[in-house]
Amino acid sequence: DLLIHFYKRKMDPNYVPIPIQYHQISPTRRVAFRHFVGSKSPSILYIPGFFSDMELNKVIILEQYARATGYSFIRYDQECTGQSTGDQRTIEFEHWLEDALAMLDNYLKGPVILVASSLGCWISTLVTQRRPSRIKGMLWLGPGFNCLWTGYWFYYNSLEPDVKQRVDSGEDGGAIRIKMKYGGWGILRKDFCERTLPFEIDFENPVPIDMPIRVIHGIRDRDVPYEWCLMAMEKFATKDFEVMYRKMGDHRLMSPGDLNLITYELDRLIHHLAALNNGLKAAPILKGTNMEEEIAQAVQLANQPKVHNERKLKSKL
Repeated sequence: DLLIHFYKRKMDPNYVPIPIQYHQISPTRRVAFRHFVGSKSPSILYIPGFFSDMELNKVIILEQYARATGYSFIRYDQECTGQSTGDQRTIEFEHWLEDALAMLDNYLKGPVILVASSLGCWISTLVTQRRPSRIKGMLWLGPGFNCLWTGYWFYYNSLEPDVKQRVDSGEDGGAIRIKMKYGGWGILRKDFCERTLPFEIDFENPVPIDMPIRVIHGIRDRDVPYEWCLMAMEKFATKDFEVMYRKMGDHRLMSPGDLNLITYELDRLIHHLAALNNGLKAAPILKGTNMEEEIAQAVQLANQPKVHNERKLKSKL
């Protein structure tokens, strides 16, 4: 029954979040995180995407998987998101890298798998380059690399002439106000984006990372071209690199089918690493599973009358 979460369309109604903790990076910088301490190795660290917090459904699903299977797991709000400190007028890309390293260095022991979304995949690669002995594998979801400087100019070139003039004059610090696709407004600072250039991965040459990498990418991703994964497969040194495409998947990868695949691939990666650690070339071939009962339970749960929603509707009437 450890995999029942894969088949549920909704969050487990009995789910209770891990209490929030805070890591003080400096007197003015604090990172909020939730840490499940398991008994098994490897640990799992989730690295979020661009201005994305730790309360997304797919991140909680990953935590549920870790708690059900006994693996330590950390999810966190990178600075300037959620319950962490930060200001869009002063945040730096380097801060987000420091946030990830702080979680890894201070709270996780032994080998670690990095699971990352979008921009977080870029950060996960930088973390791996800086802590090569700690990271044993990566799972990327809609990876976005080297995208902020080019992204700034994409938004800049789409501005009306009068808005461009205000940006060029330095009004509001030269920041571009952008509508976030999934809610709210944000700002994109030219200096913030330009200072990401030293952190860009050099894809003109082979990337010397040799470990299992798994990628899930939606064909309907309008933020990052799915073809990028094929280039990455060629550029990373590892031969153990697999890409899974979702024909109906978008950038967020939040549908029930997406969540099923994400947790399945994480589980498969963990067992693959265990096999490699024991001198095998891969995990043993599956001989079947006993999922029928779990699927039946999930179907029964999905078909239960929505009493709560009906009550809310009546209250509105």
